[in-house]
Amino acid sequence: MNNQDESIILELFDEAKQAHTYELLDIVNYKGKEYVVLLPTNPEDNEVEIFQTKHSEGYTETTYIPEKNDYIIMQVYNMFKEKFKKYYSDRIVFEDD
Repeated sequence: MNNQDESIILELFDEAKQAHTYELLDIVNYKGKEYVVLLPTNPEDNEVEIFQTKHSEGYTETTYIPEKNDYIIMQVYNMFKEKFKKYYSDRIVFEDD
């Protein structure tokens, strides 16, 4: 967590073991599953990404799985957009339906 602006930065590793950093924007519950809305910290990339979370027993570890289902992505994205469009509009280009 970055105490300066209170943002939460996650470092995730892909299958090739390359690190990618994201800012956690929101946690969305959709149909009994938990999804996170992440924004890459790369300044050129202002497109959010949706990951499903899987927690270990006891919540000691969390795995982030990139969501591939376009319908779920849009549902989670729309829920996020409704809550935060005004707050994040200076950093994210929101696509209208």
